[in-house]
Amino acid sequence: MIKKATSVFVALSTSVMMLASVVAPATAGAQTVESLQAMINQLMAQINQLGGQTTSTPAASAFTRSLTIGSRGADVTQLQNFLISKGMSVPAGATGYFGAQTKAALAAYQAANGIAPAAGYFGPVTMAHVNAQLSAGTNPGTNPGTTTPSTGLQGGAGDITVTERTSGVQDEVMEGDEDVKVLGFEVEADGSDVAVTSVRVEFEHDGSGSGRLDRYVDEVNVMLGDKVVGTADVDDFNESSDVYSRNISLTGAVVDEDETGRFYVAVTAVNNVDSDDLSQDWEVALGQIRFEDATGAILTDTTGTGVNGSIAETFTFEDLSTSGDIELTVSENNDDVNEAQTIEVSDSSDTNGVEILSFKVEAEGSDISLEDITFTVTSSGAGVTEIANDFHLMKGTEEVGRYSSSTASTTAASATIEITDLDDDDVVVEEGEEVEFTLVADINDIDGGFSSGDSLSATLANANVTAEDENGDNVTNKSGSASSGPLAFASTGLTADLTKSNTSSVLNLDSTSADDQGQYVVEFTVTAFEDTAWIPLTAASSTSANSSDVGVAFGIENAQTGASVQTGTTTATLARVSGGTETGGYVRINAGQTATFSLTVYHDAATTGIYRVQMDSIGYNQSSAAAPAAEYETVPASDFESSSIQILN
Repeated sequence: MIKKATSVFVALSTSVMMLASVVAPATAGAQTVESLQAMINQLMAQINQLGGQTTSTPAASAFTRSLTIGSRGADVTQLQNFLISKGMSVPAGATGYFGAQTKAALAAYQAANGIAPAAGYFGPVTMAHVNAQLSAGTNPGTNPGTTTPSTGLQGGAGDITVTERTSGVQDEVMEGDEDVKVLGFEVEADGSDVAVTSVRVEFEHDGSGSGRLDRYVDEVNVMLGDKVVGTADVDDFNESSDVYSRNISLTGAVVDEDETGRFYVAVTAVNNVDSDDLSQDWEVALGQIRFEDATGAILTDTTGTGVNGSIAETFTFEDLSTSGDIELTVSENNDDVNEAQTIEVSDSSDTNGVEILSFKVEAEGSDISLEDITFTVTSSGAGVTEIANDFHLMKGTEEVGRYSSSTASTTAASATIEITDLDDDDVVVEEGEEVEFTLVADINDIDGGFSSGDSLSATLANANVTAEDENGDNVTNKSGSASSGPLAFASTGLTADLTKSNTSSVLNLDSTSADDQGQYVVEFTVTAFEDTAWIPLTAASSTSANSSDVGVAFGIENAQTGASVQTGTTTATLARVSGGTETGGYVRINAGQTATFSLTVYHDAATTGIYRVQMDSIGYNQSSAAAPAAEYETVPASDFESSSIQILN
């Protein structure tokens, strides 16, 4: 310990003598203030190195002169250290001589900070910019050899080991995605805590399509784990021979001694990559890493050597819609609209807003904007446009599209209904949501060209929905469909509904299980509209010769196959339960009135099986209590059938 102190004293004495020999001539005007300051800084650095002192180096003074190629002095040293601390490359280090390396580093710094021209000349504009930072204390520009710690790091002289990390790295970047990790590396600190101060990142395009980085990327971030510690706008990258590079300054990127920090280079993609640029390879590589140890030394690691170096990854940019993650699904919605039925319309004026198809659209993986929807509408009896000329698309209660036939009505039994320009109304289905839509039609008056009982059916196939994802790309992954009808239109007639109070039971006629009989009870309601209707209280199998003259025609079905059963013995009765007026074997139902009926069928099967009753039609007369002159078809069939039972025979 005493010996060390003596050597420090001798060195200090020598340094003081050197200083004295310099100062004396200076007083005679032979030396400049700048050269004196440079010598003082050098002597203080020597004292600190010899004595192992922890005394802080004097704060850097403001720059007072312009610097260019050939300049020498402490201010050149200070400028070089400033540039190095900002991640600029000066391979020879802070030598105090302004050469080509310093010029290149200064030009890079000027370009990165919007100082023009970025010519590598340290003049008044750049001087004012740097002095402002020094005044704010953002960077003291100290020599890399000083022992003054600037970040509160613990330990002595430090070093790092850099290795590639592949876990958590993505090889595909979706349009519009933020902070996608495309390159990973680990920094292990040895000998002290270290603060990583800058990382050089390089990108190179490989393949067809555009080689301009700004057509793919908005921003590049360096992340420590999931924390952003450095960021750079893509416009700040320098391009040379199709390689885009940038030294990205980091803040708060500290790795404790003997610990490992997991770093990533992450990109934020533009919202709409040109289709010609998709799936083309980009390579991202790690260049030099600048870091500071606990002694305050600014050091460089060159494990990553840039493009095609040892730490590099290849990745591509992908379109959301073609990635398989985006899907549009069409499905049927309201059965009360879509099921076959009779709809009351006027015989003398149009009936507007008749619902003919109810459907849902579901979006997965992205918000989806609907652009065009094309329906196929078919008819029976009359032509489609003889029944309806105007169609409207409703989103809930809001009209978002309309189709009007531009030609005269025709007898064509099929029409293409195109609802276009939905994007003008911002018809958007949000990700993970279902939106309900209804196609409605303005039905013409019956006297104008079609007859009671003529019908329409509507179909929507997923291929006929044009949509874009949230980045404006066409959605190609679509599924599902929806259809309705037939929906018959009449100005007078009946409507009917099953009351769902059906019962079925087994009757044993001879006390042996080998000869059972099924009893089926079907209850339903009938409503008359516009005119009075008379329904006879008779029922018969639809295979009977007089089935069209009865109140209810029905059939026996095999409940497992749905096939009509023509064998066995069947009897049936039809009774009024409530409503209407019963007279002379008929039930009179006034316009707007509803009556409830009960159909009871007994069936003695010829063979063992599972059977049910299927209603086919309801006969009625609108003139008097007479044989039916019209029929109401009970469709869909599944809404007018009994429960099923097994019959042993």
